[in-house]
Amino acid sequence: MKALGTILKRCGGLPLAIITLSSHLATQRNKLNREQWENTLNSLGCSLELNPTLEGMRQILSLSYTNLPHCLKTCVLYLGMYAEDHTISKSDLVRQWVAQGFISKAPGQDPEDIAVGYFNEIVNRSIIQPAHTDSNSDVLSCRVHDMMLDLIIHKCREENFVTASDDIQDISGVLNRVRRLSLHLNGAIDGKSLGAIQLSHVRALTRFGTSTCMPPLVEFKHLRVLNLEFSAVNRERMTKDLTRISSLFQLRFLKIVTGGRIELPSKISGLQQLETLEIEAYKVEIPPDVVHLRRLLHLMVDGGISLPRGMGSMKSIRTLRFSQLHMSSTDTITEIGDLTNLRDLQLQFNHIRQSDSGDEAARQSMDALRSSLEKLGDLSYGSSMTVAWMK
Repeated sequence: MKALGTILKRCGGLPLAIITLSSHLATQRNKLNREQWENTLNSLGCSLELNPTLEGMRQILSLSYTNLPHCLKTCVLYLGMYAEDHTISKSDLVRQWVAQGFISKAPGQDPEDIAVGYFNEIVNRSIIQPAHTDSNSDVLSCRVHDMMLDLIIHKCREENFVTASDDIQDISGVLNRVRRLSLHLNGAIDGKSLGAIQLSHVRALTRFGTSTCMPPLVEFKHLRVLNLEFSAVNRERMTKDLTRISSLFQLRFLKIVTGGRIELPSKISGLQQLETLEIEAYKVEIPPDVVHLRRLLHLMVDGGISLPRGMGSMKSIRTLRFSQLHMSSTDTITEIGDLTNLRDLQLQFNHIRQSDSGDEAARQSMDALRSSLEKLGDLSYGSSMTVAWMK
């Protein structure tokens, strides 16, 4: 087909351009229609063929973006929250899309399942690149090519969708219209400049980098997504005070990654919209009233002191991951068996032999866990259970 040869020629021999256009054509309804190919050809300029530059590459990538359904465009733009070369977890992305309200509701279909379909479609269109896959070749995480990310950031600025910056002062003049904010904070940051910013209109905040500073959480009146990740370079065991999150009543997604301690509020039951709570820390105590969060679907804690009592009442929980199970009471461990909506269960049991009484307590805990796993034996197909015994 003559059009095919011309299209390849206009890609300037660049692999990313060829792959992106091939994926674009493969997803078209009339992919074998000659008119469809000629329309694609007419949409391309000759700039990349004559002079392979960033602008010419952007034109080809933009064609792939422009032809996306609106629901996928929104999800793609959200990738602008992440920095170049960042490995993005599919689960994180899917849950944030749902929390932001990007997923179209459909009768009888779960929003997260729809979001996974969106993710797979974006992978198939080569807009994102697989980073890790499982044994079934399902993509677990992805990266965004730097040229594609450049286009996404360009579109985000045009549509005021995401504001990303590594300098607070650079965005201080436009913060009155920021809806989603991504901060990449490295080195020493003036805490006063952070405290002086009004952020009540921001709906999503991600914060990466080596700096220990972060914006005053009390200012985020309408925040739905909060993702705080402190880079390994600066994961000293300082205590991060997050007691003010109890006032973020619209929060749906909360993820915190740090090598230090985390101080959460003594009560968290006011966050009735919360769907995802993920914490990775040296030490954190989960508020006992977390069991009253009826919409909580995903509870993942690495560094928690113990599981809260009353776990059995959390009937909506789909994901439970906990790394310090030996610190929990046998009654609480037994309650895990009542979580019949589980799809993903990962538990780690650390036992250090100290005395005969300690060994007896460990045996009782393992008996309680065995009882729970037996009750969960009828989990639906596709569910995953992992229990690790660490000595």
